Amino acid sequence: MNNTNEFHLLLKQNREEHGMTQVDVAKHLKVARQTYLDLEYGRTLPRLDTLLAISSLFNKSVAYFAGERPSLDGFDTMELFAELQQRYTKQVPIISNEVMNES
Repeated sequence: MNNTNEFHLLLKQNREEHGMTQVDVAKHLKVARQTYLDLEYGRTLPRLDTLLAISSLFNKSVAYFAGERPSLDGFDTMELFAELQQRYTKQVPIISNEVMNES
């Protein structure tokens, strides 16, 4: 894992987004409450089995919690922009027609 701080922040963020308490997550992971607190406060890093359980619980990849982010090297932003613009212009007339038909 690249950075303990990143991991513990991601762990807390995901727990909160799922509306879970620290005790809820500890029970789901089958670890002691103190063990979970040590993870969330950045005092320790998880064992592999715990990391896999965390990934499963929050439906995120292990790479996500390890701090790996996809590389944008060689990514053609203009090509993406053109594709998004084309999709948007195709959808706009449909939305306009729906609004007019409702009137």
